[in-house]
Amino acid sequence: MVMWASDNRAGKVREGLTLLLSQGLIDDFEIRPDDEHPYRVTMPVGVIPLTEHQAAHFLLGAVTARFGPLARDTR
Repeated sequence: MVMWASDNRAGKVREGLTLLLSQGLIDDFEIRPDDEHPYRVTMPVGVIPLTEHQAAHFLLGAVTARFGPLARDTR
């Protein structure tokens, strides 16, 4: 099973943000390639500007927080 369609980190971050958007965990996102913080994630608290490295860690935290409890549910 292949988890990522992309073969580079930027593509994987885009796919991860798309997953979070489809799950309703973020309100929107925008990518500005020429910006110092190219990833703009929109949440109820506002727009969060992130570097690619920060965005990757944000994705890990958000997915763990959302799906971690489901993975541990043994019912």
